[in-house]
Amino acid sequence: MAMQTESRDAKKLHAERAHSYASVEEQHRKYIDPKSERIWSHFVENRRCPVCDSEKSLHVLDKRGGTYVKCSECTMVYTNPVATDEALKKYYGELDTKQGEIVQNESPFYKEIYSMGLAAIGRFKKSGALLDIGCSTGFFLDIARAQKWDTYGVEPGAIEAEECRKKGHTLFVDTLENIQFDRTFSAITLWDVFEHIPHGKRCLDLLGNIIEPGGIVFMQIPNSDALAARMMRERCNMFDGLEHTNLYNPQTIKLITEARGFKIVEMKSVISEIAVMNNYLSYEDPYFGESRYDTVAGLLGLLDDAFIHTNLLGYKLQVVLQRK
Repeated sequence: MAMQTESRDAKKLHAERAHSYASVEEQHRKYIDPKSERIWSHFVENRRCPVCDSEKSLHVLDKRGGTYVKCSECTMVYTNPVATDEALKKYYGELDTKQGEIVQNESPFYKEIYSMGLAAIGRFKKSGALLDIGCSTGFFLDIARAQKWDTYGVEPGAIEAEECRKKGHTLFVDTLENIQFDRTFSAITLWDVFEHIPHGKRCLDLLGNIIEPGGIVFMQIPNSDALAARMMRERCNMFDGLEHTNLYNPQTIKLITEARGFKIVEMKSVISEIAVMNNYLSYEDPYFGESRYDTVAGLLGLLDDAFIHTNLLGYKLQVVLQRK
């Protein structure tokens, strides 16, 4: 049976996010040189592959002032040049996406997908202290607390952090690398966060320092192997040119996490994007077209959710890590 996350009307879903898209676009334009239509050179720096450190890469696409390349050695897809740490800190500090409102407005969608994540964690850890990195206003932490977890959050946005704190969660209002934790955690979650972090190895080292023995790190990330991304390329929202600095696939997320002392104990894909792909293949706007998933027999009647997720071709990956 199709999940609710797969059966929602794509047009309605993305229309509800119109304010967020507009806010991101307004902020994004501040970082673009209007003459070259590239990200201003003083905001970026060149780099090697963030997974295997190779200098060899193939050009994938240009979008919204940024360039994506694919590592010729390990297949990692990443932005090069990449926004500097200082530029990203400034960018996110000024960004107002009202993410908390989006989650609240789409609560059935998020409740289902968050519950899937907690169920995956629960197969290895049943309870304890849970730290959510990038927790926004705490909707995920609310669900975790209802399942008897002790809830902690990291949120650099002061307004969202305060709203989360009012719910009774313990908050750290800063970026992960600036926080001195006085405890370890049974589980750490990163919901659509890890792809925003240029230095994935450094982040994993920090997580390794604060996860208890046998603890679980759960992350949901975009999947560069997703059928939607490979089919639509520039038309796919996965490629934004600035924020999504690192786009992992099953192979590269395994390489980078194992190199930092973790092992993948579970991985699956979620969100087929069949509705979006059907729109695209019908010459409609992928995200605002008229096709509905529940009126179409899969992708052109050929591929269904089961095929996509069995082959890890969904739009996002949910990955469960355990410290070796």
